[in-house]
Amino acid sequence: MSMYAALRSVFVANRSSLTGTAVVVALAAALLTASGTWLDAGIRDERLGLVVGLAGSFAGIVVMITVFIVASVFAGALRERRNEFALLRAVGATARQVRATVTAEALAILLVAGPVGAAVGILVAPRLVPLLRSGAALPDGFVLPFSPISILVALLVLLPTALLAARTAARGVLRVSPTAAVRESTVDAPTISLGRLRTAAVLGVVGLLAATTPFFVPGVIGSATGATSAILLVIAAGLAGPVLVHRVATRGMTVLGNRAGAGRVLAFANARGFSRRLSAAVIPLALLLALGSVQSGVNSGVVRATATELRAGAQADLIVLSPSGVTSYQAAAIAALPGVTASAATGHLAASVRTDPEVGWEPTTMGTITPGSAIRAGRTLLDPTVSSGSLRDLDAAGTIAVSRTALLFTGKRVGDTVDVRLGGVDAGAAKIVAVYERGLGFGDYLMGVAAAERGPAAAAFDAVFVDTTASTRVATRQALAEMGLTVTDGAGYASVATKEAGGQQQPSLVLLLALLGFVGAAAANTLAMSTASRRDEFALLRRIGATRAQVMRMVTIETAFIIATALTIGLLAVLPALIGVGQGLLGAPFPVFDLSVTVALVVATVAIAILTVIPTAWRATSTSSSRVSV
Repeated sequence: MSMYAALRSVFVANRSSLTGTAVVVALAAALLTASGTWLDAGIRDERLGLVVGLAGSFAGIVVMITVFIVASVFAGALRERRNEFALLRAVGATARQVRATVTAEALAILLVAGPVGAAVGILVAPRLVPLLRSGAALPDGFVLPFSPISILVALLVLLPTALLAARTAARGVLRVSPTAAVRESTVDAPTISLGRLRTAAVLGVVGLLAATTPFFVPGVIGSATGATSAILLVIAAGLAGPVLVHRVATRGMTVLGNRAGAGRVLAFANARGFSRRLSAAVIPLALLLALGSVQSGVNSGVVRATATELRAGAQADLIVLSPSGVTSYQAAAIAALPGVTASAATGHLAASVRTDPEVGWEPTTMGTITPGSAIRAGRTLLDPTVSSGSLRDLDAAGTIAVSRTALLFTGKRVGDTVDVRLGGVDAGAAKIVAVYERGLGFGDYLMGVAAAERGPAAAAFDAVFVDTTASTRVATRQALAEMGLTVTDGAGYASVATKEAGGQQQPSLVLLLALLGFVGAAAANTLAMSTASRRDEFALLRRIGATRAQVMRMVTIETAFIIATALTIGLLAVLPALIGVGQGLLGAPFPVFDLSVTVALVVATVAIAILTVIPTAWRATSTSSSRVSV
């Protein structure tokens, strides 16, 4: 029989599991290609500085998650076919022939599903253009270019991942004698290799250490680094999963004792005997919960910390806003109103900053400020909490104020210089005249408007901060309202600013939802594949006297076991990261959960498990299925 004919028969016999694997590979290729397309576009076009940061951070998470998920899916699909491989060995197939078959299957799936997924990614990537343009991350008229590099990178990431996972999954059958392989294929070994256990321990320790980063590096940098601990801890749990599931199931049987009914006994016996199968079903669900919770928690922490800094820093009597921005003419008219004792306007424009020629340009948003007489007179209308230097010096040309977070690990301080580009125009080296603490609320970089006008200036100011005399404050409010402007206080300004920031996070939210959708689909595929592979097991239970109701009761208890274990692992994995986020962003070591998102993810986890396992088991336990299996 030719290899082609053999592969065709294998794909026909195992079409359900291989189709599910192909779908997961296609989704992974689509995610990798879409994120790679935007990252490639950002690297090639200097105007897309903000896109590089967004795509770069997302691409890193996508690579980590897709590698883990694709490897797990391939390993799970082949693990369910251990009996098939063991029988091949028993009838004379050599280890080399089995490895060749496994490799050919993995390559066939990749060659079919990979390009299809990559094509979908190329088609879907431009859908982000409107969202990014609304967030001022794209220039007018931008068209996302075709990126063959992203397709190549996606396939290069998936190819070794799939091949390594497939060959590793087959290794357990190949490293023992054919008769031992047949015997061991009927139950999972309750132990794992020492190397796998050590890797799990190392990842667990690294994950816990990463969660402590915000205690030493406050701000977004420390919190983002600490957030990766959740993924590392889930992967560590995945590697040690069979041992964990086996111990939990054994403990459950001990606790239940003689009180356990037939359904419970069968469920926990299956959990102990097939701990690898249960672990493969639990970990994707735990990853779904952990990934969504940690990302939403970080976003919630950033918004809360930004609002706190803005409320504390906006100390003016009145803050003037406009939906379309406050024009320079309006700002001058505000300063000339009777009773206005001081005013300062703030704005922003796209920029790039380079603290070290060897590091390269960092895309950012440059804040602009008109210090004017308010700062020179000593009255602080907006206070970013300057720790060294003075904002008064921003009136001078070629100067800049920088947040302490932005200067971390650079060795820069007041008196040093950083290179600046404003709107793609080189503005030269700017001298640091002040370092401040509230980088979330006021941005990482501030320049005086006079200095910023050497590059393309912002079209309008974001806000004007005004001080008035107590006796004229009501009249000033009325005059500003007649000018068509909105007047608020520090709390109102913080609310508006964080709401706008939330709108700018829409691309990040869409990307996160896409990633969660991929993880959810992989989890559902794993659960369906694992349940469908138990057709013969269900048939055997029916033949020895178990009713269909008893079998379904067993499956229901197993599903509850999967859900409880997944929720426990997911929440425990995310807890250290969100405690670190609370410390790094809010100054208190308490976990920062976005409760609405976390509750939604819990509901999704429960729904995926129930709606996948129960219907699949119901079909697998049907009378016709039992007859065929027997």
